[in-house]
Amino acid sequence: MQIIQADKTNKKAIKRFYKNNHYSASFMGDDACYFITEDSADNTNIIAGVIISYQQSTPFLHALVVTKEYRGKGLSTLLLNHCQQQINLIYCFANNSLCRLYQQQGFASIAANQLPESLKVRLLNYQQKSPSLQSLIWQR
Repeated sequence: MQIIQADKTNKKAIKRFYKNNHYSASFMGDDACYFITEDSADNTNIIAGVIISYQQSTPFLHALVVTKEYRGKGLSTLLLNHCQQQINLIYCFANNSLCRLYQQQGFASIAANQLPESLKVRLLNYQQKSPSLQSLIWQR
């Protein structure tokens, strides 16, 4: 298994992966999407993925998803480590059940009022549906 950075040719497979895992996500122009496939020769059978979007030049990690059959095998950690090698500063939001995963990777909780304005607005919108959502930050 290897981590692959998505390009336009992978877009359909990525959309299908997120849809099959009941996650609404898409990636656009400046976004970076990294994914892992079951077979390195076949980039269409995605088993894990993550997206880094840029909110007014601020890296925002989201859509960290692993297919059910592959959970607990360290794929989330592999993807997070890869993102941390690419970028010096990363923000993300997580519910209580996922905070520990991020904290084990060096992320720290951050108050909403310490977020860049664009992320603060996004967090407040998300918290209307998920009040326990927390903001986290990682920096080198």
